[in-house]
Amino acid sequence: MRRWAFGAAVGLAAFGAALWQAAKTGPVALDDARYEPDRHSLEKTRPSGPPAAPARHSAGQAESLWRAADERSAGSPPTYDDDWSKEGRILVDVSGAVAAAPTWREGDRVAVDIPQLGESWESTIDRIDEGPGRSRSARGLFVGADGRSRRFVVTVGPMRVFAYIDTAHGPYELVGDDRLGWLMPTSSMLAGWDFSEPDYMLPERGDADIAR
Repeated sequence: MRRWAFGAAVGLAAFGAALWQAAKTGPVALDDARYEPDRHSLEKTRPSGPPAAPARHSAGQAESLWRAADERSAGSPPTYDDDWSKEGRILVDVSGAVAAAPTWREGDRVAVDIPQLGESWESTIDRIDEGPGRSRSARGLFVGADGRSRRFVVTVGPMRVFAYIDTAHGPYELVGDDRLGWLMPTSSMLAGWDFSEPDYMLPERGDADIAR
């Protein structure tokens, strides 16, 4: 069960690896050119005709990706892995992200909320990735509580939603279905892991003999 989160993310889309790569790197400086979109290239490749997306996705309007939900009245919550700690988790309604994902565009404004911290940030999507099964991934940067540039990645598939949010208080992750999701510190997901044990299984001698 402990490998479920990684396996599900990889199965959803190959580009989900970007979400985990973000966890391996620290915050970036606001003037770090590596994470600034190439405005000149975007202007050259932008279609000359009107955009197909609805007008509600204008650059000046921040769309909330998710909102806190009441566990007592939310119905059936998504599965929560037995190895994960419940400390710091919260149930959220992800319908906003699911509804907006098909029409996400670079330049759209989104609101990234961490209710546990009482913090919310507005950000601009600077990259969209298309995946199999109509999956879409959006990423962007926002200024964290410490004044440093922080990143987020949200991946929405037909039936699953994943997110990674880098904060000044440590990374947070979201795992859910197309209605509700669990938003929690990454440390809660790793609480049940035993890093002293190898993360693979070797066949017993009897199994190897049978395989021959």
